[in-house]
Amino acid sequence: MKISDMAGRKDGNSGYSRVFNCTELGILLSKVQATVISNGSELERLILKRTNNIKDLDEFINQAADGNVDDGVFVCTKKILKKSSYTVKDPISQKGIEPDLLVFQVQQKRVCKVIELKDGDAFDTKKTQGEREHLERFSKEFGSRIPFITEFYICCFNQNDKNVIREGMKHVFSDNEILTGEEFCDILRLNYEEIVNERLNDAHENLNYFLDELIKIPVIQELLKKKLGD
Repeated sequence: MKISDMAGRKDGNSGYSRVFNCTELGILLSKVQATVISNGSELERLILKRTNNIKDLDEFINQAADGNVDDGVFVCTKKILKKSSYTVKDPISQKGIEPDLLVFQVQQKRVCKVIELKDGDAFDTKKTQGEREHLERFSKEFGSRIPFITEFYICCFNQNDKNVIREGMKHVFSDNEILTGEEFCDILRLNYEEIVNERLNDAHENLNYFLDELIKIPVIQELLKKKLGD
């Protein structure tokens, strides 16, 4: 995801503008923040353009039950799940439980992996227990209605040390409920390094763009002259 593609706040009232008392810098940093937020959806986009994507979940499951789906790996997004008859609700809030991705492995042993996909490994530990409960409930209820064995996981795409993930989540998820980015890509038969490198290309462009925009700001120019002249 590129900073240059982000709009950011144009009104000069962002918290960044107040922190630095500089409207131009505030606008630039708000674009950076928008890029950070968008990175999660960008990761899913990079994955989906490389996978077999289900367009109608009801039809897919019916076809699988009849043995009319070829062996392979198929991905269902949250958006497609919402349109299906397979919604699962939280018993208290009555809101839909919607995992990020459903990964169907069609082979001799048919498995559906229910996955919550995280871009980083910094977690809101107050929400972690609730996330696990939702994944477990969805897997049980959804699994009882489809001809697949269901398993649930949390995936931290950019962390390849399960110990770090487990500790970060206060041991709410066990090792066999955690996926690293590489393990996730193995399931989907994707090249993990290819996805990482594509994002690194954006990172290189982002750094150059950020510096170019930063030195256009008059107050930054003056400060740099003073700092570099010391």
